[in-house]
Amino acid sequence: MATIVYSMCGEGRGHATRVQTVVEMLVPQHRFILLAARDAYEYLYDRYQGNPMVSVRRLPGLFFAYRNQQVDYLRSVCAAAPYLVKLSGMVRYISRMIEREQPSLAITDFEPVLPRAAKRMGVPWISLDHQHFLSVSNFQSMPVSFRWRGWFLRASIPMFYSGQSGEAVSSFFHLPPRPGTESIPRIGVLLRSGILQAARLKRPSRGHILVYVRRHAPESLWQALKRSGRQCIVYGLGERPAQENIQFHAVSDHGFIQDLSTSDCLVTTAGNQLIGEAFYLNKPVLAIPEPGNFEQQLNAWLVAQSQGGWSTTFSQLTPHLLQQFLFALPTLRHALSSLQVSGNLAAKSFIESYLPAKEGAKQEPFDSTSLWGYSAPPALAS
Repeated sequence: MATIVYSMCGEGRGHATRVQTVVEMLVPQHRFILLAARDAYEYLYDRYQGNPMVSVRRLPGLFFAYRNQQVDYLRSVCAAAPYLVKLSGMVRYISRMIEREQPSLAITDFEPVLPRAAKRMGVPWISLDHQHFLSVSNFQSMPVSFRWRGWFLRASIPMFYSGQSGEAVSSFFHLPPRPGTESIPRIGVLLRSGILQAARLKRPSRGHILVYVRRHAPESLWQALKRSGRQCIVYGLGERPAQENIQFHAVSDHGFIQDLSTSDCLVTTAGNQLIGEAFYLNKPVLAIPEPGNFEQQLNAWLVAQSQGGWSTTFSQLTPHLLQQFLFALPTLRHALSSLQVSGNLAAKSFIESYLPAKEGAKQEPFDSTSLWGYSAPPALAS
């Protein structure tokens, strides 16, 4: 049994869902220390509280700042200043944890503190994320407007970390590799057990549109949904009173997976993880990126390239466009049937290739009554 320390970005739940899948594949053969911030921390802490093989610990994170209902990169950089001031202290804090717990491997999902601490303590570490899609992809087929932003963000990725023992990139759809990166594994999305079970059950469609949006959505979305002629189930905005044919549901993993598996399609902001889950369940996607969020704009373009969905913007969304998308669903489903979306087996093989072939000393499960470090010191708390 090896101890694995695993850190992740906390923006949204996609990173946490990816980590959850890895934990499901490798527990109880190994035990995990999960380091997460904000949404990811809350999600994983609730899921694994009291689990003797998984310890969830809070770590501050970097997040997008928003202005006028869109991502503001300048404000995001300014908001990162306090985090950067505390960075060396966070590295010392995680280094002490590593010294105490003696992990065999560290894994990061685009989080910068753990790699620095692992490097300081001589622990091998690897990268498994979606963001390195920009590092390993050939941009030749991208729209010109995407290429310069892709080059800029590609150059900034090493600021998060560099020097990993190995890396793999998870995405629902991949572009050809950039020269020199052909050996880096490109895998599909990591599918949690609930999604895999839903695929096995093959529940019949109830004909509704499933919608996932975060923070806000403009009136254009609600007007298009109201005139769709379909029941619409919305997640991401919390429970609210119904509006005509639109129902708002509270956060619920089980409920969301059930509603996704019985839907006709998914209308969503363009997060990599959720798009991949929908594709795996053969649900076409209408991807609407958050304004100003380049990663989501790129994901939305990839949805269209995959031929398993369409992409648009909130400003371009109309009732007519939504009706045309619904009319195209049979063609989109046919395209999805040939896509290879799951990356579970490849991810498991990738991680296990960096674990010791045989552990010398047996690792005991965590003592749930005395877990160390469940909360970061006040100076480091997010």
